[in-house]
Amino acid sequence: MKPRYAILVLLICLACSNRNTPQAVTEDFIFNYYKLANQQVALQLTDGLATEKLEAEILLLQDVRTQHDPTPEMPKMEYKQSGKETSTEIENITHVLFDYQLTIKNASGETTHTRNVVITTENIDGKWKVVNYDEY
Repeated sequence: MKPRYAILVLLICLACSNRNTPQAVTEDFIFNYYKLANQQVALQLTDGLATEKLEAEILLLQDVRTQHDPTPEMPKMEYKQSGKETSTEIENITHVLFDYQLTIKNASGETTHTRNVVITTENIDGKWKVVNYDEY
């Protein structure tokens, strides 16, 4: 099989996979928000407090983003899950919390920062959404 066909098959399989799980939504959020710095795409994965936080951030950054400066080189970022907890709260609302460790490296591959992130997900009307996120 030619490489381009193998890539096409892989992309089709990924597109057809179930992304409506707490884990998948969390990973999509981390990838878009932290790794790509794309708040607009990450916003689509949120609800509640997480939406409020992102909308406020987008508003604060709109003047900076409208400038026509060349896009700076993005640092390399790696992330790995370090924990998971499921909790049932009042009215049988289930939250799934994920702990991730983010490692940020400069262009030469040296680690410059590490951050821990807690992401809370909730099933809202049949769709898993990020409802809060915090760094420490």
